[in-house]
Amino acid sequence: MGLEALVPLIMGALLQVAGRVGAGALDAVGEAAKAQASTVFGKVKSWFAGDPPAAGDLDRFADDPDLYQSVIQARLIRKLTADEAMRDELAALFARQGPEVQVFQTIAESHGITGAKVTEMVSGRLTVRQDIRASSDSKGVDINRLG
Repeated sequence: MGLEALVPLIMGALLQVAGRVGAGALDAVGEAAKAQASTVFGKVKSWFAGDPPAAGDLDRFADDPDLYQSVIQARLIRKLTADEAMRDELAALFARQGPEVQVFQTIAESHGITGAKVTEMVSGRLTVRQDIRASSDSKGVDINRLG
C-alpha cells in the first residue's frame, strides 16, 4: 500500500481517537473500527516515543487535532518513507480490515442526495450517517451487491 493511501487511513484513525470525529459518529462506526483506531494510535504513539519532538507533537495533536493535524501528517510521511517495516506493519492492519467507507453528512436542506452509492462491495465496512433538517428524494444508501 502506497503512502498516498496509507497516510489518510492512519490520519483517520488518529482523528477518531483524538475525538475530532463528530458527536455520535464513533457509535455509528462500530466497536471494531474503534478498536482498530485505538490500535493504530497506540502503534504510532509507541513508534513516535523514540523521537521526543514527534512524541510531543502527537500529545499536542491529541489535545488539539485541528491545529496539529498537518504536523502529524507531515511527520507520518517523513517517518513512513524512511521506515519500510513500520509502513508494512501499519498497512497490514488496514488490509486485514478490508476497505472502509464512512459518510457523515450534516445538511440543512437537500433534494436528491445519496449518502453512498455502491455498485459492488464484497468485503469491508460501510457507514452512512445523515443529519438532514429538510429533505426530499434523499437516500441513505443505494446498493447494487454488497456481500
